[in-house]
Amino acid sequence: MSFDWAPPLIGATGPQLSARAPQTQPYRSDTVIDGWAAGGFEVRAASVRGPGHRASGVPRQDDFALATVGGAVIAVVADGVSNAPLSHLGATMVCRTVVDYLLRADGTVDWHDLLRCAGWALVEYAGRQLGDSDPQQAETLLASTVVVALVRPDGPGRAVAQLVRVGDSTAWRLRDGTWEPLFAALTDPQDELLPDGVAALPRVPAEVEPVEVAIAEGDVLVLATDGFAEPLGHGTGDLGRLFGDGLATPPAMTRLAWMLDFAGGAWDDDRTVLAVWPVSPELS
Repeated sequence: MSFDWAPPLIGATGPQLSARAPQTQPYRSDTVIDGWAAGGFEVRAASVRGPGHRASGVPRQDDFALATVGGAVIAVVADGVSNAPLSHLGATMVCRTVVDYLLRADGTVDWHDLLRCAGWALVEYAGRQLGDSDPQQAETLLASTVVVALVRPDGPGRAVAQLVRVGDSTAWRLRDGTWEPLFAALTDPQDELLPDGVAALPRVPAEVEPVEVAIAEGDVLVLATDGFAEPLGHGTGDLGRLFGDGLATPPAMTRLAWMLDFAGGAWDDDRTVLAVWPVSPELS
């Protein structure tokens, strides 16, 4: 598929609505991109406001963060829950808290404590800014899903990733154009769900076991919010092929944002994709 400035079309298209500026404080951009090479890794990430939020003036509620520590890559993707009015701030706080925690971690990561701290950051923000440190109030205003990966080198062109999540943000190993999901379908017990059935911070599962996966050279670790995961499905349709080809090698950051700005069908949510490639050191 050629790279021009009209967004890729995935499925049937309806009337194109004009974009409205986000009605929010503080300022929040429509689209964010990032990418770099470090050690044995290349990374790319983009977060794009979905057509629905553009048309209604709602800010982008997704966010992501990337960092390196001790030769490893920290990758975080968060999605503010749509009916929480300050969830765009919640998603940003979750990303920053996770990165700060992992930058300070020494050796083995306590994954449950990591998620607990990310959730508590929302409660503390509600207490400082809103004068109400009730966890339920923080949940109502700031709830956010999250998926976290700590990707450690495991020899030239190889890596091992540990991942945890809360909610429906998710991850895959993309290998030879095939999308291999790294998390099972959600079956969260009711006490870990918000009233609308979405699992999100500040609620934390009673038990947290990281998923571990080997990533070889030529593989791609992909993290994303449900605004990408739902239209992707099993990865066998147009979107899966577009990104399977587009992520075969690290693309230009602007190209990733262009792919992510796909239009068509009923897919109007914000969408965020973060990708990590292990590469031989001489190529990074």
